[in-house]
Amino acid sequence: MDKEKLMEKILRWQLLADKYFQKNKNVFIKKLNGNIYFCKIILVGETKIRVDIYAPKQRAKTIESIDWLNIETFEEVEENKR
Repeated sequence: MDKEKLMEKILRWQLLADKYFQKNKNVFIKKLNGNIYFCKIILVGETKIRVDIYAPKQRAKTIESIDWLNIETFEEVEENKR
């Protein structure tokens, strides 16, 4: 992926992250190395996002900073309405 497209994708994710943070939404993040995170956003930075992880079990109840460049997938977790 060229640098311009990558920067555009990161900017789009930052704007989405701000929106999700303001609305206190749960998010799903998948890193390029395959690690997945179900979490709440704590801080949206220029180069990183800081999250409070609630799943998967091995990372639950931890806080981590993730570089935007290492993210493959970033999306809102839909609430299960039963």
